[in-house]
Amino acid sequence: ALLLVCKVWHNVVTELTHEHLHLTSAEQVVVIANRLEESRRHSLTNPLGACTRRIDLQLSNPSDQCLNALVRILRCTPNIEVLINSNYYMAMNPTFTFHITPPQAQTRTEIIDALIETCSRSLRRMEWTSNEYPSWSDLMRVLRTATGITSLTLANIYGNLTERPSHYLTLPNLKTLVLGDSPSFSHASLGNVPLNAFLTMLSKSPEQLPSLQRLEGFSPFSPDFLRTHGSKVRIVRTVAFTPLLHEIIATCPNLDTFVTIFPHHILDLLSHPSLKRIGIFPISEDPVGVPQAIFSAYIMKPLEDLLCQIDESQLPKLTQVRIRNVGTLANITEHPLFLQRWWKRWDSRGVRFDDKDGQPFALVSSGTESLIRSSHYT
Repeated sequence: ALLLVCKVWHNVVTELTHEHLHLTSAEQVVVIANRLEESRRHSLTNPLGACTRRIDLQLSNPSDQCLNALVRILRCTPNIEVLINSNYYMAMNPTFTFHITPPQAQTRTEIIDALIETCSRSLRRMEWTSNEYPSWSDLMRVLRTATGITSLTLANIYGNLTERPSHYLTLPNLKTLVLGDSPSFSHASLGNVPLNAFLTMLSKSPEQLPSLQRLEGFSPFSPDFLRTHGSKVRIVRTVAFTPLLHEIIATCPNLDTFVTIFPHHILDLLSHPSLKRIGIFPISEDPVGVPQAIFSAYIMKPLEDLLCQIDESQLPKLTQVRIRNVGTLANITEHPLFLQRWWKRWDSRGVRFDDKDGQPFALVSSGTESLIRSSHYT
């Protein structure tokens, strides 16, 4: 409706709607590509594509025509700062009619070429989150040119590595590195040869990642990598049964925040002199509905065990335990006695017990009082 107010509003709203492109269908990609190219032909100084700062791709089994149109879009958007690739590919198994086998797919080299030639200077965040990945050589090319990147997420790297990579790569501005099939970090990430080779390649010198602060993934992160860069890391996010978890934490002396994915295997007792915050995040943030008996057995009981283990750990600087109560953890608010008991326990230690929004849990008490809040929270 705002497009119809007047010409000035039409132009402003058109630019705003193209700042963030969320592409979910082949038809949409073609329409946007045509529109951006038409705008560039009519306005060399202020084309519509120059307004685009972020592109999210969520295309299912994209065709060659669709991917060609995507290349055209990238060549019209020189100021992209964020590119999220969540394209997903599915193949029907001919033996089992309803069984879906997700194949690996390679991000086309033409797309990488367009990124490098058009927007390598502006790129700050790149993510490959599904089952389409860049090849090793294409990944190296884009990382060597897009030196301003501050955040990189790689679910995987396409292809098999037949020899030890010999590249020396420096990412001077990279602060966040996420490796593996986030957010669950399943066994598929363990022992991943390309991802571990990537870590090994980045382990030659502390100068390769001078700005690193946040590390996420299932992989043991390579002992060499941790010895080289562990002192910089402030945030680690992984599953509780990640191999060498104690070694990971021990090699990060300045660790501030540890986030574990729940539910998974129990978390062994931790010991760290500076760890301040622990987050318990769900394995899935999608809405989940299960019978109460199953929820109590498979969520509440393991959650109780996990909190007991955190309570018994040697963490003298701990100030916050936060549960992200969405998805598989959404229904913990239906267990007020559990929340009240743990709120009191953490409060007695001077530790915040917070919810998904970083606010103290609302706790049911006796009588007419409906909320208990520690005085230092108000």
